[in-house]
This record gives sequence, C-alpha cells and structure tokens, in this order.
Amino acid sequence: MMPRSPRSLVITMSITAVVLLVGYAYLFTFPGHSIMWELPRFHFYVITPTLFALAISAIAVGWTGIRLRDMNVLMLALAILSLNGFFLIHGLSTPGFIIADQHHLAGVASQIAMTTCAVWIFLSTLPSDHSFIRYVSKHRRSIVVGWLAIIILMNIAALVYPSISDFIPIDLTPLNYLMAYFTIFLYLWAAKRYFLQFRLVKFPLHAAIVFGSVLLSITEAVMVTTMMWTLAWWFYHAILAVSALLLLYGIIAQYQSNIAITQKFHQANRYQSFDQLRISISSSMQNLIVATETKDEYTAGHNFRVAMYGLQLAQAMNLDTELLRALARGGLIHDVGKIQVPNEILNKPGKLTTDERIVIEQHPVIGYEMCKYIGFMTEELSVIRHHHEKWDGTGYPDKLKGTEISLLARILAIADVYDALTSRRSYREPWPHERALQVIVEGSGTHFDPDCVSAFVRLCNRGKLVVPQVLSPSPTRF
Repeated sequence: MMPRSPRSLVITMSITAVVLLVGYAYLFTFPGHSIMWELPRFHFYVITPTLFALAISAIAVGWTGIRLRDMNVLMLALAILSLNGFFLIHGLSTPGFIIADQHHLAGVASQIAMTTCAVWIFLSTLPSDHSFIRYVSKHRRSIVVGWLAIIILMNIAALVYPSISDFIPIDLTPLNYLMAYFTIFLYLWAAKRYFLQFRLVKFPLHAAIVFGSVLLSITEAVMVTTMMWTLAWWFYHAILAVSALLLLYGIIAQYQSNIAITQKFHQANRYQSFDQLRISISSSMQNLIVATETKDEYTAGHNFRVAMYGLQLAQAMNLDTELLRALARGGLIHDVGKIQVPNEILNKPGKLTTDERIVIEQHPVIGYEMCKYIGFMTEELSVIRHHHEKWDGTGYPDKLKGTEISLLARILAIADVYDALTSRRSYREPWPHERALQVIVEGSGTHFDPDCVSAFVRLCNRGKLVVPQVLSPSPTRF
C-alpha cells in the first residue's frame, strides 16, 4: 500500500533510506565483505531474464500510457525501459557466457541504464505545456518505438562488439563519480518535484516515483563504490530490482480501478461507433472529481454530464477517436480548479461581487496548473483552461477569440452551459430543454462557435441528445 499523506510518505521513505544505508555500511564492516561471491550462472540465468521481463513490462506500460493519454505513465515507462533495457546488456555480458573475457561493458551498460532512466524521470517532471513534452506527446508512438529500437540495437552492437565499451569509460574514475553525481542529482530533483505533486493530489503513482527515485539514487551511490561480485555489489542489484518493481506497482496502483464511463455512455446513446472507444481515468482522478463536487451539492455529477454531452456533440461532428478521448478526459476534470475556490464564494446564493467574480474566474487557470503536472496532454489542458472562453473574445481567463480557442474547448463550452442551465442550482430551479437550447442558439457567434451550435441543434432536433445517467463507476482492469 502506498502512503496516503505527505507526512507518512516522508517517514516511510526516510526509514527505508536509513535502513538501506545502514545495511550498506554494515557490509563494509562485515568480516567477509571483500570476499568475491562469484555466481556468474545466477547472474546470467536469473538476473538477465528478470531484466528482460521488466523491460517487456515497461513496453506494455508504455502502450498503456499512450492509450490512457497519460504523459506521466508514458515517461515513466520509457524510464523503466531504459533502466532494464540497458541493464540487460549488463546481464548478457556476464563473463564466460556470450562474452568470454572481462570487459568494461557490464559497468558501462549499468551506468548508461541508471543515467538514461534518471533523465526520463527528470523529464517527466516538466509540465505538459513544455515544448519538449508537447513534442513527445505529439509523436509518442514513434518515440516509444524508436527508443525501443535504439535499446535493441545497442544490445546487439554491445554483444557483437564488446570492445566498443572501451571508447566510453564512464565506469572508471573520475568519470564514474561525475556520472554518479549527475545521476543522483536528477533522481533527487525528480523525487522532490513528485513529492510536491503528491502533497497536492495524493496520487499513488507520485508516491511510487518519490520512493523509486530515492532508491535509485541509493543504488547509484552503492554501484559506483563497490567491486564486482562482493556482497555490496549484489546488494545494489537487490535495491535496483525493488526500485523497478516499485515504479511498476505505482502505475498499477494508480490505474487498478479505471472508471468504465464509455460502456455506460455507449449503452445510453446506443451509438455503434463508440464500440471501440475506451476512455479511462484512474480512481485517484475520480477522487479529485468527487472532492471538487462535494464542495457544492448542486453540481454533483456535473463533470460527468458535461463530458458526456460534449462527447455526443463531438461524435455528431465526426471527430476522431483520439480527440474524443481527449475531450472526455478533459471534460471529466474541467472544473477541478474549483477545489481551491472558497466555499462562501462557490455556494453564494446571490449575485457575486466584482472581487468574488475575479476569484471564481481563476478556477480554469488553477485547474490547468494542477493538471499540467499530473500527466494531462495538451488537448485536455486546453479544455480545462479554455472552456469559459467565448467566440467573441469576452470570455476568461485568456480572452481568446474565435478559432484561437481549441475546438474541444468550444465543444465543451456548449455542453457546460447546457448542463448548468438544465441542472438545479442554489439560486434557481433547472430550466427545461427548450429554454436552455434557446440560450445556446442565441449565443451563436457571440458566446459559442456557430458551427458547434448548428451541430448541437441538429443533434437535439433528431432526438439523439440523451441525458447521461450518473451511476457509480464500475472498476475495470488496468
């Protein structure tokens, strides 16, 4: 079980780190600490297949991250793939098996594995609106395939030409210490950043990355200060395995109970084109939605209904499957910024003052700032930040105009207003469909995109707009 509070995370992490460091120090006082425990068969036949299995698991996780549209999962998968893919060279280069003589290869491969893993984890701390993350998001399939190809080719090249490692002596002093300092810095920086995010959203994935990054920094320190085949050398292998498994467990814990919203939506609308559409959010994300909506009993289910109305409109406009997924994920969390709006403003029955209006109009920005650090991609972020923008440029928070507003945000704006008008509020009763639709039509060209309004009207006139039934989410397998 992952810690559920920042304090318990710090305590558990500190105790774990101290135990590992004390254990490592004890190995240097152990009477047989310098004895060489040469177990090449165990290293080759046990360690190597384990690394291979973890690398395969990372590939599966990477494709899952693509399907779930979660950049944190995708970047973490690339980190795990780097760690185990390059360490696979370390295992395969065990002397006396594929490679007959002792080379620098095992040490070089180990350091490359640790450093590339650290780089990917460090990069995963960048916000989703960073130019690099936007590039990775746009080309994510090609990057996963390309990085996998690089690892495979490097495994082949290293085993065919093991002497190639002589040109990269990063396992020798002083380069090994410089690489170790750099790698440890990256791991600890990532641990700090993910801890700050864990304090905010309490995601198990973030807790796992904090733990894993700290353990990997300890692994790096132990790795560069030990001799091959000693007890301490085997000790770092054990920490390494625990670190990789912990990172994988964090992803599983994050998505072990996805919300099966698409099945309910498909059943309600009976659109055959939704048969292949899968939209998943983690139970942790669902907790954020619930936390937002419990601040105002009148908006219970609002996020879900808006996402489903938006999906119906987007499907009527023939958007592709990937955009439908992005719209659903962004719609389900579009009001998360309200979690930081004071209750007395959020639930005020009367008219808001100018200052109160300024506060509540910041919720799209707050939600955007939260979500850009927890794996949401650019398309979802545009929905979260811009669903209150208006076609004529008088909306908020960025005063965007016309097609400066993303299509997904324009679609969700209609869904958001329609649900708000047809739902009960603290200051009024729900409006009937006809009156709400009239408001949408009157807002065409000023508040709303005229093309989106036309599509929404056609959807309503055909009798295909269905009111989503907010049911208890049913868990699905990761």
